[in-house]
Parts: sequence; C-alpha cells; structure tokens
Amino acid sequence: MKNHNKKRNVGIIFEQLLMHVSKALVEGDNASADTCLKLIKNHFKPGTELYREFRLFNALVKTTVSDPSI
Repeated sequence: MKNHNKKRNVGIIFEQLLMHVSKALVEGDNASADTCLKLIKNHFKPGTELYREFRLFNALVKTTVSDPSI
C-alpha cells in the first residue's frame, strides 16, 4: 500500500478543479466549467470534511514564520 499525504491531496484536487474551470471557460466549454463549479460548491462548502481539510491546507501553505529556528 502506498502512503499519501491527504492534506496535500485536497489542495491539489482543488487547484486542478479550478484550473479545469479556467481552461474550459477559455475554450468556451461552459458545460464542463459548470460541472466543475458544482463539484467545488457541493464538496468544498462550509461544514464538509473537504472544506475543513482545505482550510487546514491553506493555513499551512500561507503561514509565514519570521524566525528560521521556529
């Protein structure tokens, strides 16, 4: 069984969905963009497990530390 980092995976999934929405909109594929937006709205809304994991992921990614020893 292969180990994975679930906290990183949720960030990658969210980013890939947003990239697909952007690409679909540029290409004029509104149906595909709408489908991805519905996935994001349904699964990343407040109260869901993915939303909580995504907030944790963002907190870890966006944290700045002024002292390198920390």
